[in-house]
Amino acid sequence: MPFHDITIVPVRTERKAAYLAFSARIAEIYREHGALRVLDCWQSEEASDDADFHAADAMDDYAPASLPNMKRLAGADAAETVVVSVIEWPSREIRDRAVKTVATDPRIVATMSEEPVFDGGRVIAGGFEVALDLPGPGAESPDTGD
Repeated sequence: MPFHDITIVPVRTERKAAYLAFSARIAEIYREHGALRVLDCWQSEEASDDADFHAADAMDDYAPASLPNMKRLAGADAAETVVVSVIEWPSREIRDRAVKTVATDPRIVATMSEEPVFDGGRVIAGGFEVALDLPGPGAESPDTGD
């Protein structure tokens, strides 16, 4: 069954190119160790208003900007953008083996001496099993082994 590692981190908006270059390097290492896909999502401020995610009538019950959203939950300030990264693995077992190996990969270890592109102490992370996967029209659902 597919397994996903998901991280959320605020990144200085002005550092977008540096972050993406760093992430692309790291993604290649994860892919060498079995990751199927690495996806970075850069939050769009214009499409992240509370009203974008709640029914119009429901918004009558809440003050503007009172609902939790990614930027507030991640502790991002006005000069930061939230990045959500997803690493897709074929299984939890492959992910667990890869994470142990990647942690000692010399290319990963070498990043510790680089200028950081984000504050690692602010990363929110977790591992997730797929609970629901509904493909769009015309697409086939992946085999989840159930």
